[in-house]
This record gives sequence, C-alpha cells and structure tokens, in this order.
Amino acid sequence: MSGMYEGDIIRPLGLVTLYCGYAELVIDGLLDSLTSFRGLEGQKRLRPVGQKLAEAREIIEGLHSEELSELIQKLDEAVVLFDRRNALVHNAIFSSTSTVTSLASGRDQPVTPEALTSLAHEIFNIKEHIDTKRQRDLEPILTAMQGSEEK
Repeated sequence: MSGMYEGDIIRPLGLVTLYCGYAELVIDGLLDSLTSFRGLEGQKRLRPVGQKLAEAREIIEGLHSEELSELIQKLDEAVVLFDRRNALVHNAIFSSTSTVTSLASGRDQPVTPEALTSLAHEIFNIKEHIDTKRQRDLEPILTAMQGSEEK
C-alpha cells in the first residue's frame, strides 16, 4: 500500500472481511449443491465457516471420486486461511501486540497492512478455486450420480 493510506490497517481489514464474505457465499453454494444431492435441506447457514468446510469435506470424501481430490485439498487450504484470518483480525483489533504466532510454523507473523492484504488475496483465490472446482468437477459428478439413481 502506498500514498496517504500507508500503514492504515482498517482498509486491509475491510478487504479481508469482504473477501471472506465472498468465500463463505461460495462455501454455502457448495453445501447447497451437496445437501440437495443427498436430499437434505440446506440448513445451518449461521454455523461457523470451519464447520461448513468440515461438512463439505466429509460429504465430498464420501463420494469416493479421485476427480474431487483437488477440491478437498482446496477446502483444507480454506480452513488454514480462515484460521489465519481469525488470528490476524483478532490480534489487529483486540491485542496490543503487532504479531501473531502461526500455529503451523510456530513463527511470529506481523499484523501489517501488507500481511492482511496478502491474506485477502489468498482468500479470494481459494474462493475462486473452490467455485471453479464445484462447477467443473463436482456438479457433473452429482448430475451423473443423480441420473444413475433415477434409472
């Protein structure tokens, strides 16, 4: 970030929040596809995103399709990013420290506008990957499975 907003942490926090909202909409859409395939109602939208990701992963694993392994990997990456979001945002808002210790590496990560902006872009990218994998890989598999069940 440059110019008059350099060092401003509010705008990057807003970007993280916005992109997380977009990502959660994609995750809700994924769950809607999966639950309608299983004959369940799309429910519990108010659950934490980690629970939604875990449910989606469980259902997709149960489909036993090698084609969906990359989608499962992207869901796992999303869990890590949302955990990182929680740590960074919590520290940026509630703590007097300017670092967060990463659970994965054990290293301190600075809470900076750049770190937040980087996270926002990673979340946006994972959202795009999940949505693309849902449309290109999962939906055709679900359609084929529903067609074979109707016969």
